[in-house]
Amino acid sequence: MPIQRSTRRRDLPAFRRRAFAAGAAMLLFAGLATAVMPGAKAAGAGAAEPKLTSHRAAYEITLNQSREGVGPTAARGLMVYEFTDACERWVAESRIVLDVVYGEETPVRTDWSFTSWESKDGRDYGFSMTHKRNERLEEDLKGTARLDPGKGGEAAFAGNVAKQIPLPKGTLFPTAHLLASLKAALAGKKVFSRPMFDGGSLDNPYDTNVYIVSPKDRSDKTRALLKKAGFATGVPVWRHQSAFFSMKSGESTPVFELEVDYRADGVAERIIQSFGDFAIRMSPVKVERIKGGC
Repeated sequence: MPIQRSTRRRDLPAFRRRAFAAGAAMLLFAGLATAVMPGAKAAGAGAAEPKLTSHRAAYEITLNQSREGVGPTAARGLMVYEFTDACERWVAESRIVLDVVYGEETPVRTDWSFTSWESKDGRDYGFSMTHKRNERLEEDLKGTARLDPGKGGEAAFAGNVAKQIPLPKGTLFPTAHLLASLKAALAGKKVFSRPMFDGGSLDNPYDTNVYIVSPKDRSDKTRALLKKAGFATGVPVWRHQSAFFSMKSGESTPVFELEVDYRADGVAERIIQSFGDFAIRMSPVKVERIKGGC
């Protein structure tokens, strides 16, 4: 999709804004929400099923890399996320505030809020996302989705963009998608691929390819932060390198890519989201457990 240079300098291009919102939606709902049952093995037969835990996390957002003359010169913000096990469903509330600078221009502030819930049987899902730029409402998405195991399903966007989108057979909602990829990691698998719907953009649903490798550059600062917060040390960590392709457009280039280092308790030690000509990094500054469950 051609993008005018002037548009790039004023703000994130439209499709990049949607991609970031979508990536944030997927990541914030599911990406920080898992803890493995005590006694889980890192790989092999008999690996335990992942088990969800309620918690709250805050991540500092910085510019990880940018193509000279094309990408932004600076980016800084904060991502705050809260996940609760609400007995029959998982509920998440999240917010991202990000300032992006192109050249010498005034920073443009973008503000995303995302709320979602997902039934634990993987059948029902609800979502609400608002996106503001310099306090002006740019996008407002909300709706519900339902899956019939083995047959696919349908998502219904409400409001000004009211429309229905078919969901192909094999589609997973965000938490179920993460649980399945963590289960693959626990079993020692290196590749995971399933369609996914998160409601964070009209590019949904996505074809996803996840490559699972061992991280080689873990942050001592992050590990110290988690240890101080009472999280276990010495747990396995996997780097999930994920590409998300719009099934709607059918394009072979991913809408966005995520690289996340997941501990075996589900906490993300390192998050990088790439858009081609630039990438942002999210680093944890606070993580704490909160009450949840039946």
